[in-house]
Amino acid sequence: MDKKSVFVKTKEGEDAVRQRTRLVQRNLRNILIMVDGQATLADLAKRFGDENATRTALADLVNSGLIREMEQGIPADDEAADQTDELPVLTAQVEPEPIETPSRPPAHSIPPPVIEEIVLPAPEYESLPPAAPYTLSKPEPQPEPAAGSGWQDKFKALVAGLQGSRSGGARDVALEPIRRDTGLKIGLPLLALISLVGLAVLAGLTFALYPYGRHLPDIERNASAMLKQPVKIGDIGFSFLPRPHISLRSITIGKEAGVRIAGITAVPEFMSLAGDRQVFSELTIERASIAAAELGRLASASSAGGNYEIRRIRLVDASLIVGDARIGGISGEVEMKAGGAPDKIQLQNAEATLRLELQPKGDAFRFSASGSNWKAPFWQDLVFQTLEAQGELRPTMLILERIDARAYEGLVEGKASLDWGGGATLAGDLDLKRLNAAKLLAGLGSLLSVEGELTARLRVEAKAESLGKLKERVKAEGTFDMKRGVARGFDLGEAVRNTSRNPTRGGETKFEQLTGSFKHDSQDFRLDNVRLSSGLFKAAGQIGVASNGQLNGAVNVELKSSATTLRMPLAVGGTAKDPMLTSLRSR
Repeated sequence: MDKKSVFVKTKEGEDAVRQRTRLVQRNLRNILIMVDGQATLADLAKRFGDENATRTALADLVNSGLIREMEQGIPADDEAADQTDELPVLTAQVEPEPIETPSRPPAHSIPPPVIEEIVLPAPEYESLPPAAPYTLSKPEPQPEPAAGSGWQDKFKALVAGLQGSRSGGARDVALEPIRRDTGLKIGLPLLALISLVGLAVLAGLTFALYPYGRHLPDIERNASAMLKQPVKIGDIGFSFLPRPHISLRSITIGKEAGVRIAGITAVPEFMSLAGDRQVFSELTIERASIAAAELGRLASASSAGGNYEIRRIRLVDASLIVGDARIGGISGEVEMKAGGAPDKIQLQNAEATLRLELQPKGDAFRFSASGSNWKAPFWQDLVFQTLEAQGELRPTMLILERIDARAYEGLVEGKASLDWGGGATLAGDLDLKRLNAAKLLAGLGSLLSVEGELTARLRVEAKAESLGKLKERVKAEGTFDMKRGVARGFDLGEAVRNTSRNPTRGGETKFEQLTGSFKHDSQDFRLDNVRLSSGLFKAAGQIGVASNGQLNGAVNVELKSSATTLRMPLAVGGTAKDPMLTSLRSR
């Protein structure tokens, strides 16, 4: 495989993603989730962050039969060859029609006289005239048959001519020209086809001109019973394209119209329309706007016992309204139980970076989520390379019971909850393991520049009047441990050796380990109990970063050598972009 190779999931791979039973190693499952039939090996390696690990994982997935490689956008198997066997034959041998020649008279010409005696019942026929030689002379005028003569008279004349030729008498026989019927003859197949086309046109006109508006009250009443809240429909009609369906437009659900739908396309099973219970094979809901408070009612919806049965529901460009925030571009499918209640709901966002599977549970939904390169809805700068979560979605609350994500070259685990009933509240406990500190700080918008492998445990809380203001009210505190890194903008060694009264600016300090605790709120960010060590070099202190970027704090530095130990207290000032270290001891 090369960097341009493209892979697609097999049926077993799709089952493994949904059931989560076949893959044990997390990296294999992460790569399997990202395989979508479009991303190349280079794209997958870029998303996963490790090309060698990506190649190894793809090879394992191919050997396990969960994915297969595609060639130029076509699966590399025998499907294309199989499909060519089904192409229609465009040429065929056509038997030529026989050509009539003088040696073979046409089937419809007059047969030669049969030299047989035909005995007819005497009472039915008159005596025949004496036989005369059979010649092709001009026939004598014959009297026209009387009006109303039928086939019996014609048959008698023919028999008389045959008997005359048998007797050898001189009788002229008039050879009438063969007449071909040039009119259009309609056979049974053509008649059946015309009948079917006529019935189809008649049915089409019936469906197109039928006054569907008379059924609106019944539809609204049955829908209200199914959803257990008022339903209003603005208009109804019928269309043939792209396939015959009934169209509903401008639908509102609930006393306060918590659910608004631009249009619904209902594809019926037409034979059921004549019965007491109408069956719809598919219901497509377009541009629905759903308030989160209505989720409980939708979860308990059921058509059991009603006059309608819905087999499948599709969502196109739906939006979820959570407080004052809107999450749009949602699409998916709803599988229905035999009784008419929702069984399983599968959704994804517009970018297809997050997929949800929900199952109704009372007035809530149990859900599991999986994603790749997903951006948090209220923190767009935070990107998760892979994400898996499980929890419960309630009308006014989201509970994440388990979070397992890969972000910034490390792992994020924990749990969280988001409540928007009467304001907005966020709470969570997270463990960060081996994250790239520089990339994380950049994603958070921090002005500090520190590189290293970060491990931290933190508690996150936020309270605000609405979800849109939560980001401004986030509070976080915890402990951290960073290894093998660099603190840029701070040169502690140079500041200790500086003998002038001028502050030390710029530079960097490398360290083997940096530990401490932190607190963050809307006003400032503080690092307390900071401990930095790098061989014979040590430092301890605290640093604060105000919301405007101003720095304040103090650091005690200890620099050992083979002959002596130098200790120096330093004041931290300036800004996060331009830190300053000033000695607190007179030189």
